[in-house]
Amino acid sequence: MNSKKVDLKNGGIGQNSNGFIARRRGILRPAVSLKNMSIMNDNAQNSLASCRIQSINEDTAQTLVPNISVPSNSAFFMPDAVNIQPQSYLEALYVACETLAKDMSSAGLGEKKINLHKTSIGNLLELEGEYDAVVVCLGARSTFIPELSGRLPLRTCRGVTAHLHLPDYIREEFSEHSPSILSDAWLAIQDPRNLYLGSTWEWKSCNYSQNVSMEEASKALDELLPKAYAVYPHLTKWVFKEASAGLRAMPPLTSNGSLPLLGRIDDFISQPHESKFWVFLGLGSRGLLYHAWLGKLMAQAVISCDEDVIPYELTSWKPTLINKG
Repeated sequence: MNSKKVDLKNGGIGQNSNGFIARRRGILRPAVSLKNMSIMNDNAQNSLASCRIQSINEDTAQTLVPNISVPSNSAFFMPDAVNIQPQSYLEALYVACETLAKDMSSAGLGEKKINLHKTSIGNLLELEGEYDAVVVCLGARSTFIPELSGRLPLRTCRGVTAHLHLPDYIREEFSEHSPSILSDAWLAIQDPRNLYLGSTWEWKSCNYSQNVSMEEASKALDELLPKAYAVYPHLTKWVFKEASAGLRAMPPLTSNGSLPLLGRIDDFISQPHESKFWVFLGLGSRGLLYHAWLGKLMAQAVISCDEDVIPYELTSWKPTLINKG
């Protein structure tokens, strides 16, 4: 990862050489089922002032997104919601941490330094002694580490996202000021003539490749396009450009929902070692909402060598797995 200058003005909206970090365009969610409508109505009634959810009808929805279809005449508009471009966001987060470390050092708070090392390891013990603590944050690839193989209750799920664009010969564009659309399929608007459509869910997949074959892309479009057409019929004028994919590392489903996996894993390593080893995995689709809070808890736990800093619900996955090991 190369350090880049990132403009973080206007409440976090930024631009780097790879494109936007976040667009403050809002998100519109047409209700496509009674269950969906009930949940969103409840959320709208109990939403925070900083995270508004407005219940609107089809006429109002069409003022936001011309030609939108709202089957139940009920939609929900989140004016403060944003689409995040993950790679740009992570690059900006790294630059922000690097800048903070330099500022703290300059302020006389002790030398603070962040280094990025790109290297491959065969097992965790290769890092033994070089670091006081090691936190494994490898997502689905964590299972490649021998000490963790078969011991993490992660559910793999491959998702394909399609990039669509509007041909030059079509004059009608997606409005620059219209929000993105969230439904059974989501439409993340990039600009008036480009959008991303997602995403598929292929459970138990072991395909880590970002590349998508034409056969896989065709299958994904067969699944996604009917869902998208149901709420935005004019998408029929858009054409497929390319597709990409990724493998999700989903946490197990518990009585408390799908919760991330955090905690110490020293017991997973049979040989004596001085370094402390931790995991931070399975954040799932809501990871963007609470990754900073969980990251702070993890840092506090690592520095204090006290796993109890982390809520028990996030570490309770371990005992059963250790006994099986």
